[in-house]
Amino acid sequence: MLQVRALQASYGASQVLFDVSLDVGQGEVVTLLGRNGMGKTTTIRAIMGLNRPHAGEVRFAGRPITGARADIVARMGIGLVPEGRQVFPTLTVRENLVATAANRSMAAEPWTLDRIYRLFPRLGERHAQLARTLSGGEQQMVAIGRALMTNPRLLILDEATEGLAPVIRAEIWRCIETLKGAGQSILLVDKNINVLKRLADRHVAIEKGRTVWSGSSADLERDAATVHRLVGV
Repeated sequence: MLQVRALQASYGASQVLFDVSLDVGQGEVVTLLGRNGMGKTTTIRAIMGLNRPHAGEVRFAGRPITGARADIVARMGIGLVPEGRQVFPTLTVRENLVATAANRSMAAEPWTLDRIYRLFPRLGERHAQLARTLSGGEQQMVAIGRALMTNPRLLILDEATEGLAPVIRAEIWRCIETLKGAGQSILLVDKNINVLKRLADRHVAIEKGRTVWSGSSADLERDAATVHRLVGV
C-alpha cells in the first residue's frame, strides 16, 4: 500500500530526515514511534506532499508520489488526521465532515454522515455546533471523521490521542480498533506503547531522522528496553 525508502527532507537549510524507510501493507496498522523532534511529523508531511523531499522515494499503491502536491496525494486515497486536529473552526461539525467528502475509490460501502455519527455518536448530537466550540477530544473525532469521509485507502493519524482525557482516548482507540477490523490500512503516531502493542501489526522507530528499529508487536515486547530508549516514554 505505502512504501517509503531512504527519505530525506528539510526545512530550509535544516535537514530533518536523513534516511527514513517504512512500509504499510493492505489492511495493516503500522506505528511510527520516536521521541518528540525525531522527525515523525516531518515524515508524514513528506508522504502527504506538504514538505517536498529532496531524496528518497514514496510509492502509494505501486505508483510514485514523491514530491506530488498534497491535493494529488489526497485524491489518490491517503487521508490525514493532522497533529493538532486543525478542524475548520467557523464551520459546524456537519460542514467539517462534508467539506472534503468524496468516494474516488468507489468503495462499495462508503463513509457517510450516518456512519460517522454511528462511529462517534456525540458528533451526531453536536452536528450543528461550530467546531471551535468543541472540546479537544470532540475536535479529534471531527478530524478523524473528516478524513474518513474522503474514503481513504490509507489513513494516517499523527498523535492520535495526544492531550486527550482518558475517556476520550479510550473512544479513539475503540474507533481505530473498529477501523482495523474493517480492513482499513493505517499509519499511526502515538506514544501509548501498551495500546499500540495490542492494536498494531508492526512498528517502526525513528531517531534523529533515521529509521533505527522495526518489528512486530512480539519484537516490540522482546526489545522493550531498546524501544523505551528510542521512544522515551
